[in-house]
Amino acid sequence: MTNTPHGLGPTRARVLALLQAATEPTSVVEVADELDLHKNSARFHLDALVDAGYAERAVNATGTQGRPPLVFSATSEAPSISNLHLTELVQVLISSFIEPTDDARARAEGAGRTWGASVAAQEQPSGEALSELAVHLGERGFGTTQDAASVTFTRCPFRSTIEPEQLPLVCSMHRGFLDGYLDAFGSNLVTDELQIGPKLCHATFEVASDDAERSA
Repeated sequence: MTNTPHGLGPTRARVLALLQAATEPTSVVEVADELDLHKNSARFHLDALVDAGYAERAVNATGTQGRPPLVFSATSEAPSISNLHLTELVQVLISSFIEPTDDARARAEGAGRTWGASVAAQEQPSGEALSELAVHLGERGFGTTQDAASVTFTRCPFRSTIEPEQLPLVCSMHRGFLDGYLDAFGSNLVTDELQIGPKLCHATFEVASDDAERSA
């Protein structure tokens, strides 16, 4: 999955997320109250979203005297702020097509290899394999540090969102991603060990056995 950054600041993203979750157009006062903003600040962010094409404004005809308030709603062109739909999709696919099988972990790892290879196929191999791999992991929400033979995961976007019983399968998928990417990149490295910790995970790599035998 490719995640397109929405490019919005934190407050404006919260305003857009509120509009996307609303079941009816929302007024400036409602946005300000819900997000604990000043009305002028709420209006500023709403107007900016309209200018960007991410929201539209309309007049809420109440039928009472006085100037009718403006209301706002998100447009279909607005980027998705919440990832809940993607998280639930992942969990449904795992529970339906991977968990029930006898070789669940192997199947998850195979899917990850396909995923990693597809990412590598989108570019011309250049630079150092693990450095390029770390860049792609960062684009997918992982925090990483790396050296010549290992990558440490300092942040995992799935740890706090996926059901705990499904996390081992997600980890297997990520191990497959590492190997699929490295293989398609043309690297001779493979994952030696993926250590899963309560906060940090650590992947170490070794030269593939065929390459090691040829070198000997």
